[in-house]
Amino acid sequence: MLLKSLPPQFNVARIDWDLEHSKKHHCYEDFFKNRKAPEIPDSFFKKQSLWLEIGAGTGQFFETLARLHPEKNLVAIERDRMRGKRLARRTLESGLKNFLGIRGNAISAAMTGLPAETLERIYILYPCPWPKNSQRKHRWHFHPTMPKLVQALEPEGLLILASDQKFYVEEAHYVWKERFGLEVLKFGEVSAHPLNSLSFFPEGRTKFERSFLSSGQPCYELIVRKSKV
Repeated sequence: MLLKSLPPQFNVARIDWDLEHSKKHHCYEDFFKNRKAPEIPDSFFKKQSLWLEIGAGTGQFFETLARLHPEKNLVAIERDRMRGKRLARRTLESGLKNFLGIRGNAISAAMTGLPAETLERIYILYPCPWPKNSQRKHRWHFHPTMPKLVQALEPEGLLILASDQKFYVEEAHYVWKERFGLEVLKFGEVSAHPLNSLSFFPEGRTKFERSFLSSGQPCYELIVRKSKV
């Protein structure tokens, strides 16, 4: 009988090794200098606070948030071709001036297109967990893009992560707190919180979250805040 592989486990020693031997971030930045990045209009960085969703799917969550928060500018980015096209179409059909859906690569946007201290919130909801050991470098908290995303946050800006994989959220908790010095505001199973908008989406904020919660599968969340200084 074939044995099922065990799910990844939170491992501090392995995380510390990964952080110690990570590639130099400037090399990764050089790679993206000549690659096309999603274009966010300058107007979205002015007047109103800017929220960004990475891996936004078709954009239903952020479109609804844009309606709930007309005083904010919301940009949703999705790399997948079909979902990205639907996201861009949703922007046009919504008629909202504070909502922009872009089909594109959020990595290139983060490396070359996000000015420092311009984002009030970053949402990363149910990213691919890259569960194999050989795939660890692709997880957001280990990715060379991460310092750029933290740099793009305003002082006291928020980074909101959700996943059905407990190990993923535990790793991010450790890395964001210990390496980036971010303040942990919420850590544990997904539940309504003043900062996660779940009260407006009791069945779930995304398609994945609705599916997981309706089946009784636990989901986990991490909300961290950048310091004032």
